[in-house]
Amino acid sequence: MTSPKDDLLPPSYLGGPQITGENCHREAIHIPGSIQPHGALLVVRAENEGPPHEVLQASENLGEFLEIGPAAALGQPLEALFGPQVSRGIVQALPLGTTDRLQYRTTLQTPTPLALTAHRVEERLVLEIEAIPAESSEDNNHLRNAVFALESAQTLAGLLETAAEAARNLSGFDRVMLYRFAEDNSGEVVAESCRTDLAPFLGHRFPESDIPAQARALYVRHALRLTADVGAAPSPLTPRLDPLTQAPTPLGGAVLRATSPMHLHYLRNMGVASSLSVSIVVDGRLWGLISCHHHTPRVTSPSVRAALEEVGRLLNLQIQLKEQADVAAFRQQLAAGHQQVLDTAARTLSPLQALSDPALGLSELLRAGGVALRLEGEWRTLGATPPAEGLEKLLAWLQAGEDEFLLVTDHLGSRLAEAGAWTDVASGLLAVSIGRGWQEAVLWFRGEQPQVALWGGATPDHAKTELGPRQSFATYIEDIRGHAEPWHTGEIAEAQALARGLSATLGERLSTLRKLNDDLTRSNEEWRKFAFVISHDLQEPVRLIGQFMDLFRLRQGDNLDEQTAQLTHYVNRETARIGSLTADLYTYTELLSYPELNLQAISLSDLLRQTLADLAPLAESKQLKFSGPTKDLILNVDGPKLQLALGHVIRNALTFGRVPVQLSVSAEAEAGQVTLKVQDNGHGVPKEYQERLFELFQRLGKAGTAEGNGVGLTLARKVAELHGGTLTMQSTLGQGTTLTFVLPSPPASTGSAT
Repeated sequence: MTSPKDDLLPPSYLGGPQITGENCHREAIHIPGSIQPHGALLVVRAENEGPPHEVLQASENLGEFLEIGPAAALGQPLEALFGPQVSRGIVQALPLGTTDRLQYRTTLQTPTPLALTAHRVEERLVLEIEAIPAESSEDNNHLRNAVFALESAQTLAGLLETAAEAARNLSGFDRVMLYRFAEDNSGEVVAESCRTDLAPFLGHRFPESDIPAQARALYVRHALRLTADVGAAPSPLTPRLDPLTQAPTPLGGAVLRATSPMHLHYLRNMGVASSLSVSIVVDGRLWGLISCHHHTPRVTSPSVRAALEEVGRLLNLQIQLKEQADVAAFRQQLAAGHQQVLDTAARTLSPLQALSDPALGLSELLRAGGVALRLEGEWRTLGATPPAEGLEKLLAWLQAGEDEFLLVTDHLGSRLAEAGAWTDVASGLLAVSIGRGWQEAVLWFRGEQPQVALWGGATPDHAKTELGPRQSFATYIEDIRGHAEPWHTGEIAEAQALARGLSATLGERLSTLRKLNDDLTRSNEEWRKFAFVISHDLQEPVRLIGQFMDLFRLRQGDNLDEQTAQLTHYVNRETARIGSLTADLYTYTELLSYPELNLQAISLSDLLRQTLADLAPLAESKQLKFSGPTKDLILNVDGPKLQLALGHVIRNALTFGRVPVQLSVSAEAEAGQVTLKVQDNGHGVPKEYQERLFELFQRLGKAGTAEGNGVGLTLARKVAELHGGTLTMQSTLGQGTTLTFVLPSPPASTGSAT
């Protein structure tokens, strides 16, 4: 991940371009090469090599604060300027390795007392010198009162209002705002204290470009930024570059660091002559700012700045505590529903069905308009959700993303282009993965909620173009579409906790089920291969046995005695049965292994005609009397497979029918399906056996005496199921049997009769 400094432009004193509204996000604000003129600055060598602690750079205005000018100060040891006691204190307080966030402060006992603030930047010491203005006796009281008021605030909103008022009392600025950053880095004024004659900014939003990434990064590292006078000319460093490294000296931690020309322009347009900001950092993230504005130049003393920094640090802690308390209180309201969901998941054998029960209230738990659950490869939805194909796109997007467990947005359309079609039901999404990888998940949705935003002068789209830096800060009203009500921090925490609970409750079960399913799939595949090989390899020896017996009978002819003739007849009959069985098993395993259909338009009359031709010898022996459908139908089916199924059904009727066998086939096409009925006049099948006959190797009669091989009806039903249809049996003892195919594709009817 790149840092904000990776793509910064060189400053103008190094030949860089002029900073404008279009490139200010790349301005190197930490190396301005100059300081604000109300103080002076020295850069001192801190490493042991060379002259100890010599001055390498000095601001041009140094002579206004010390009895030595910048040219004379360069090359001088630190001790020569400030004496051994101050020099030793600085060096001991800021040893090698000290972060630039740590400061050392002392007072210089010059004719006019001066405040000295020092910090370390790698192998350099940066010293800032300022005049000490007369302090009010009320300053300490203001700080004590501010601390007490902040600690006493009951709510987050109350805390922010108190902080704004306290910071204004401490600083004396005309306006103090509490500014909070949103996820998109735009900001909103959430609390304000100002002079009564000033137009309020409370509730106004400001685009991300107002405080670009590199500025936000500095706010995280350094708590305070000050601009004392927007009209004052900066004082450059002498020399501009570090003489040993020939590189700009980083001044990010210096309070006197010169303010960006673009920010000065911004403040002038706002009517502000002086500003001070204190960062609010919560959990290492820039939460917001205490932003102070004054309409005349104002130098804020080091002691007041230190007090404001203390308010900022206390605010950091109190915001964290208040947010945690707010989340805890919010989640307490959801505790009963949360436990009910986990109890339901723990008790059920069908978690998807149980959790999608409307009575459980999973959608209402997080104030969602709809919820979608995905468990064990299936979806269930409640309320308003995207369509099925939309859910699949969402799932694929989640699985391809970097977020392994949680995704939260109140503007899904900005994250996923396809979501623009679902704004009415899915402008907001809170999704949690049950376990890693989004194989199982819960997705809560919220529909669009039109909003109005009050912008301080311009929307983000215009803030950097014709209005940047903005010429006016009058309220700009924007209608916002495609957004849902933002998810409460407590709802996000609740969803995460619920996901962890469901993962613990269902995770092991789902993992076990997936493993069992994988094992079953692998076992079925191995069985199919085994059956395929066995049935295929048996056909050749069975064929050879049949051929051998035929050859034996031809050669022996009339020489066979009666017993030998019976034995050879028995061998021929059983060989034929084995051949029929292996052929049917081969076909069955082929259907299981290669279930794809080759659909084509085919005439039902042609199918029946070919099927009866293949069964002609058996039909003749059974004295078949056949009647077909009165009208031909054109079916959209896999012809060879359906002919195979019809062949087994008709063979079954011929085999078990009473001679003479009467067989009729009727066909109807209606309501998006075709129904084929094959009816015989056989002995019938007892009701308790009717469904069992569709199972593999199930036959009527005792083993070894029943006709057929117990595969035909199983094959026929499998063909019907591959077409998305059914095959069922209706039978009455003594009156015959009817086998009914129902296929889902409607045929086109022709007018020809059979």
